[in-house]
Amino acid sequence: VLQSNPITEALGNAKTCRNNNSSRFGKFVKVHMDRSGLIQGAVIDHYLLEKPRVTHQPQGERNYHAFYQLCAGAGPELKKQLGIGSAEQHTYTSQ
Repeated sequence: VLQSNPITEALGNAKTCRNNNSSRFGKFVKVHMDRSGLIQGAVIDHYLLEKPRVTHQPQGERNYHAFYQLCAGAGPELKKQLGIGSAEQHTYTSQ
């Protein structure tokens, strides 16, 4: 359950004027335990708080980190499949 946190942080955090890694989402974690208190499973529900950020960011702010990470880390084959390039080449990540 805890190891999923970096993934959800990348998908829901963005640079704002006040914070380089500001959470723009809410998260509800429901943990299922057996009678002895051992974790049997979990469900994580995410709530995106700033849907407009996907298409527009205020001056000096950035889109969600995941978009930049994908552009920076994807290999040539994946970039070709997805039709992406560097972050500077895309409207959503170069505003």
